[in-house]
Amino acid sequence: MSAVVALSSWPINAETPMANAPSIELPNGYIGIPQHYLRYQQTLRSVRALLADIQFDDKTLLFAGQDHNGLYMQVGMIGRENYERGDQQRPHKLVYGRKWRIDRDTPTSEVIQTAFLAISKAYEHEVRELLTVKDAWQAKVSAPFSCHQDLPLLTENADLVAAEEQPRLQTLADIEQLLAGVKFAQHDIDVVSFHAQQPFSYLVVRLGNAPLARQQEGDLAHFNQQLVSVTLQENTVSEVLFALLDSFLHINQRWVEETFAYQGFARFSRSLDPRQIAAVSVATRPYRRDATNEHFSRGFRQANYDVDRSRVPSLGTGFLAKRNREVIQAYQGLLGHMPDGL
Repeated sequence: MSAVVALSSWPINAETPMANAPSIELPNGYIGIPQHYLRYQQTLRSVRALLADIQFDDKTLLFAGQDHNGLYMQVGMIGRENYERGDQQRPHKLVYGRKWRIDRDTPTSEVIQTAFLAISKAYEHEVRELLTVKDAWQAKVSAPFSCHQDLPLLTENADLVAAEEQPRLQTLADIEQLLAGVKFAQHDIDVVSFHAQQPFSYLVVRLGNAPLARQQEGDLAHFNQQLVSVTLQENTVSEVLFALLDSFLHINQRWVEETFAYQGFARFSRSLDPRQIAAVSVATRPYRRDATNEHFSRGFRQANYDVDRSRVPSLGTGFLAKRNREVIQAYQGLLGHMPDGL
């Protein structure tokens, strides 16, 4: 479901052409100044205006804010509690993702792409919680790919989670036995076919119906009855589970790509022709032509230098600083801006 969001009427006054910035002309007659010939000074108002012109689904919200660390955007998701797997419909719940920082000199296009990345990672977080495995010893269900696993604890007990020598899964029945204890968003995972061969094996599964309460909730409709193709590097339990996750993440990412739009334009949709995007990109970058314009090129080089310099971190102190210093100093003639304190 796509929500129709009115396009913002606020002017985006965060863009200023560089001094003597030349324009470009596209084959369709469009004339303008490309983004790399602009300077940017994003404000809370400009970021909010950009986010207001992004369309996604009616359960995903975008927020912009400002604190003592500067500008940021944040994703809000109206969903349900993934770890509640009972037989009743679950109430809606609004949750928030991490804050994505926006530097004031961030180009408009990159602000929009940051929103795309923020939405993508928020939904990846959800998908990782939805692939569940039943523990054979305790007969309880867990989400091993969830981002909420205790990483320091796992690090200290790596021997408990290392993949031991695993027997190869040779037959369709082997795969079916494994997947009997695996679900995705409480959907059964039904095996359609399995071809064990070298160097890759191929597994096709279909997501069956979810429990009635999940069907009534109607969430994640793009996974309903989804036919999933899985390529296996080797026929082991671990490989099947990891490859299944990869396939579910891919399906979800394709949905994000087709749903995300800015002012109605689905920039990441595969209905676009990459060759034509490349042609437009080339047309907007006549660097050889513009390098001969000394009135512009001097300021262009200085602007790029200033932006790169503003990104430079401090080396700091301690072991991390020591390690980074050793890595950097191992490269003779390294170009770019070195961290402060090197």
